[in-house]
Amino acid sequence: MYSILEVPYHMGLEDVAVGKGPTALLRAGVDQLLAEKSMPPQVTHIRPRDLRNQGLELVIDINRMLRYAVKDAVEQESVPVALAGNCNAALGVLAGLDTTQLGIVWFDKHADFHTPETSLNGSIEGMALAIAAGHCHQQLAERIGFGPPISDHNIVLAGVREMERGERERIETSWVSVHAWDSLALLPVALEQLKARVEAVYLHVDTDVLDVVPEVARWVGLVRETLPLAAVSVTNYNPDLDPEGDRALAIAEVIRRLAPGRVL
Repeated sequence: MYSILEVPYHMGLEDVAVGKGPTALLRAGVDQLLAEKSMPPQVTHIRPRDLRNQGLELVIDINRMLRYAVKDAVEQESVPVALAGNCNAALGVLAGLDTTQLGIVWFDKHADFHTPETSLNGSIEGMALAIAAGHCHQQLAERIGFGPPISDHNIVLAGVREMERGERERIETSWVSVHAWDSLALLPVALEQLKARVEAVYLHVDTDVLDVVPEVARWVGLVRETLPLAAVSVTNYNPDLDPEGDRALAIAEVIRRLAPGRVL
């Protein structure tokens, strides 16, 4: 059983740029794709607790509230699916999970493995996976309520095409299992190896990966068939850049592959 968490924010601002994505996808009916016995999953709209917050404080607030919603879903024996604007929503989702035996499968055109020392713009958007792995911004993670970080050994990064120099050097010296956009042949092996080390995975899909891996829905289906899902995030869809709705249809197919019993 799934539940949907609507997180319509772009760096704390509601319904702006990619923050419009979650609402647009729900209006398109993607929640119906996860229906069981004709009953669509419950949808929870995440709202900040303190509207006086701004900037990074507001991002932290939103992720705290997301953490609580994830915990509630898990207590109801439901798999939370976060439809979010930015990839930093991964921190709120992970904070709501037991991370001690958890792995990450992260589909993204970018590695999101920067630290403040390597980032050219200082945005935490390019650091989301590195934060989850405990490489930087530990105080920020603690304020959100993040538990133990995810070991590099238990992270699979797939579809990546773009990495800046410092980020590439960091990831090449890590234990993250990296599968570039044009070399996914060994991804099934990596998933089987991950299955032997963890009890479940957090599945993250930054929809910009569709630019380089159009068939990502098939790989999402493989993840679902191989490993138990603890939670899922689908992020970074801007409907303003999708006037014909082609990207929305591709995202809908990604979400459809999450449903048990659906063909790969």
